[in-house]
Amino acid sequence: MGVAIASKFVPLASIFIYSRFMTVQDYGVINLFMSYIWIFAIVMSLNLHTGIGRYIYTVDTEFGSFLGTSLLAIGAIYLVTSSIVLFNLERFSMLLGLPSQVVILMLFLVLGQIAESLFTQVAIFNERSSYLLKVVSIKALLTFLLSFGLLNTMTNEKYLAVLYSDAVASLALLIYALRSLLVSVRWSFRVSHMRYIVNYALPLIPYMLCMTLLSQFDRVMINNYFGTEATGLYSLAYNIGILLPLVVTAVLNTFNPTFFDALNKKDYVRVVKDSENIFALAVMVTGILVLFGQELAGIFIPIKYCSSFDLIPIVAIGGLCSVIFQIWVRVISYANRTFLISFIAIIATAANIGLNYCLLPIVGYKVAALTTVIAYLMMSLGCVAIINYVICLFKVNVLYEMIYVVGLGVITLFFQNLNLQLLPAITLKSTLLAFLVWHLKAKLFALVESKKVALNS
Repeated sequence: MGVAIASKFVPLASIFIYSRFMTVQDYGVINLFMSYIWIFAIVMSLNLHTGIGRYIYTVDTEFGSFLGTSLLAIGAIYLVTSSIVLFNLERFSMLLGLPSQVVILMLFLVLGQIAESLFTQVAIFNERSSYLLKVVSIKALLTFLLSFGLLNTMTNEKYLAVLYSDAVASLALLIYALRSLLVSVRWSFRVSHMRYIVNYALPLIPYMLCMTLLSQFDRVMINNYFGTEATGLYSLAYNIGILLPLVVTAVLNTFNPTFFDALNKKDYVRVVKDSENIFALAVMVTGILVLFGQELAGIFIPIKYCSSFDLIPIVAIGGLCSVIFQIWVRVISYANRTFLISFIAIIATAANIGLNYCLLPIVGYKVAALTTVIAYLMMSLGCVAIINYVICLFKVNVLYEMIYVVGLGVITLFFQNLNLQLLPAITLKSTLLAFLVWHLKAKLFALVESKKVALNS
């Protein structure tokens, strides 16, 4: 879990620290830039780096030659795509609405993201979480220290302070990751390995792009309709509300070895039980954000962002819906039916963009939070339907999950439409949170115990 938190330190710092040094407009620009980063990382690697994370869990692997094939293919694709960008730098600058120097910085950050992804997948498989935590924490600390220093010296375009710092840290991680991975590499290009990578990774490109568009493109649309200030307001609230997947992704990563082991052994009871326990953790975190997200933001976030704080509970519920998808999409991935994952993502993303296109000019930028909830809910229900009626390894029932989603939605509507005095509101919210934790305590304890068993086995 510490690895996920450390890897997200820069986004977390942007919420609680950098936002104090930047104008709302600068905060909007940096979030737009980060939105483009995810898209470029997928295109400039053709998503091939994700194949490693699946291959190393298969039986009788030839990891050294597979890693060598992967690095050669990714390197060649990156060189070609980066050359295209550099030879058409002015065009890309105009298309993205970013200065040329920022587009160049993007190339460094993309390379760093690919390297970090490869490094993380291998370290998690080798159960070297403490080592991974150190490396990712050093990168995060380096980015933060450089950013903090530049933010205090720069007077204009302060978003560049974070981008320069992240580029330096990404380059450092790239060098270290390559040195670490080279120990395991066997430099060969095997057609069988390439076929496996292509069959797994390429069908996931639409999915990865759609997930990026789903989480990021609303900011691009808000910027087009309302400008960078509205983008900054929305981004700040979204970044707080979506903290939930950070926690759950960390837990899912630690359970991935036991998850795939249980599927290999057809121990579906264990798969369902662990998944329910992980979801219980997600419900607890969502409950905190729904009940106290606005109050916590009021304490730690500058008042210039306060007009968007009412979006935090809505975004958090959207995050809870996405957790259902994150938990169960692994079954489709295990069955190597990744084109089905892309199909789900395309439908949900098209619905999200379509709703935003129709509603943003009429309702305003805040409606984007609601359309995101709808899209994530569509993805989760679609994923479960495919597992039950197409994959057919075992049946998944999400009635339990839907009850919590609806319940938290009702609580959000109640508090946002009933103007209670501060003391009664805090008392009622504290009571509800205490009841929620008490109700979930058995599953939370079971989650801790199951992880202890996994570590000792």
